[in-house]
Amino acid sequence: MGVEVELKAHVSDHALLKKRIEALTGISSCLCELKQDTYLSPKGEDSHFRMRLEQSGHSFESMQGTLVFTYKNKGLTDGIEVNEEVEFKTSSDQAASALHFFLSMGYEIYITKTKRGYVYSYSVCPDLPPLTMELVEVVGLGWFIEMEFVLENPSKVEMAREKLLLVLDQVGVGRSSVEEKYYMDMLKKRKPEA
Repeated sequence: MGVEVELKAHVSDHALLKKRIEALTGISSCLCELKQDTYLSPKGEDSHFRMRLEQSGHSFESMQGTLVFTYKNKGLTDGIEVNEEVEFKTSSDQAASALHFFLSMGYEIYITKTKRGYVYSYSVCPDLPPLTMELVEVVGLGWFIEMEFVLENPSKVEMAREKLLLVLDQVGVGRSSVEEKYYMDMLKKRKPEA
């Protein structure tokens, strides 16, 4: 179980940002990704967990994936998330059965989210694990850059926070573009109530 230190920021020109990311010295080659999230909660409650169909590949046509179940204990300070997560994976062909299982136990779909885009790995410094960078379109919300360190050592949270902001500067995304709200909250606000 790792500690995630991450941020996301709005992107106005995703094609330009993709070029800037790919020009970074030491950046990995790009993988295409598609993440389809279903957040489930007990009826009438805001507590929830995520079931994610996660696919990636060297092209959008050659993607393969897994089904990932995640529960997060979330924290947010100045637009940077620090989360503790518990998760497990199974094969992607179990998605329909898993959804049916949870719905039959009385859970309901809280919100759904679809992200499609590009993922990279970037070695920022030797004292931190590689940074995962994603340039993604979130259906209904637009384009974002997401950056995340997954730390085994919680004492490195502050260092990771500083490096996230430095990399954001490196790729030319203004700090005022950082989005503090969770995608789920932004999507829930856009969703018309029944």
